[in-house]
Amino acid sequence: MVVQRAKESGCTAIFLPAIDLTSSQRILKLCPQYPGYLYPMVGLHPEEVRADWREQLATIKDILVPRESVLSSFSSLPSPRIIGIGEVGLDFYWSREFEQEQLEAFEEQVRWSVETRLPLMIHCRKAQNEMVTILRRYARELPGGVFHCFTGNEQEARQLLEFDGFVLGIGGVSTFKSSHLPDVLPACVPLDRLVLETDAPYMAPVPMRGQRNEPAFIRHVITRLATAYGTTEEELCAHTNENVRKVFGIEF
Repeated sequence: MVVQRAKESGCTAIFLPAIDLTSSQRILKLCPQYPGYLYPMVGLHPEEVRADWREQLATIKDILVPRESVLSSFSSLPSPRIIGIGEVGLDFYWSREFEQEQLEAFEEQVRWSVETRLPLMIHCRKAQNEMVTILRRYARELPGGVFHCFTGNEQEARQLLEFDGFVLGIGGVSTFKSSHLPDVLPACVPLDRLVLETDAPYMAPVPMRGQRNEPAFIRHVITRLATAYGTTEEELCAHTNENVRKVFGIEF
């Protein structure tokens, strides 16, 4: 079982972003089965933006809850409380067919973050300039978030870290032989601006490549990043766990 293996590997919590209305609803039903361990997010992923994006967003917004509820009574309620808005963003890697729709959908969800004080889980591929342009309009108001699955260079990392309250999400790509992240990250990203990710079921780390990724595999990312930063795995985890608490405002 995925959750059991995650616990056995030392993973203390799993955050579950959605990609559309259906997955948002599914995640909200799943999380109560593992209270205090699974934490839900809702949102519309850029690759899921189609002609019905306005209808999907309207329904997703209806299920958002105020951040105050998360902070004051998350652990005491049987129903899960949403901890973030995601996975949202821009993706022009495969196609720009819905480029304008993606831009509008992303900006709408950025406004949700401002309104609800819920952090963003941002996916961005081949669209950093467009993403940054939108975020800068709201930079002073945003509560923060995660730039998910960062794989960029030093210049791109520094640009993203200009946004206060945001951290870079680092996953299995950092373990790939071709990855430059072990050099880029220590050069410009302090440990208080990183969180650990799996991007399951994708991007399984070495030596698990080719398998269906899952949270238990995060230990391989931890080992690689600790080596890159010249620190212990315990120290790395202490920093990244604290960063998660700061961004999402919850204890786990």
